[in-house]
Amino acid sequence: MTRKKQQSQTITRPFSHVHTTLTALGFTQTTIKNGSNYELTFRDPMTTGQYTYSIPTLTADNGMTAVHLHEASFKDKGDIPSTATDIASKIVTEIGQYLSSHEPKQVSIPIEVAQNGRMASNNTAELKRLGKEMSSMPTNSQVMENGMVPDPIQ
Repeated sequence: MTRKKQQSQTITRPFSHVHTTLTALGFTQTTIKNGSNYELTFRDPMTTGQYTYSIPTLTADNGMTAVHLHEASFKDKGDIPSTATDIASKIVTEIGQYLSSHEPKQVSIPIEVAQNGRMASNNTAELKRLGKEMSSMPTNSQVMENGMVPDPIQ
């Protein structure tokens, strides 16, 4: 019974994606100097012993997190039963597949670029077009006369 190394791979994803994935799988986060350790304690069905498995991650300045699956190991010192190492191996394989196959959401455009709070740009042609669209829309009283409910006050 030995501590066998898992997959030799590092997966880099945004922190929120990594954190959400690992916590959804039951891991708890412990913050360290340059990242986090994610730990999962499980019970071996054969020996009924409890074993804590740890996966280290490092966080870069750009918000990306590197998950070091090849450095995942048991925190417990001593011999680990083969049934426990098999379970850990399956967990790491599942995490690797999930993080590799599920791409995180795309980063939204910067606030400086977005035109939040504007119905139209400073372009006069667009303002005229918007004015024509608004003039053809029914008023709240016309909407209520037709038996419908107007939009809430914005």
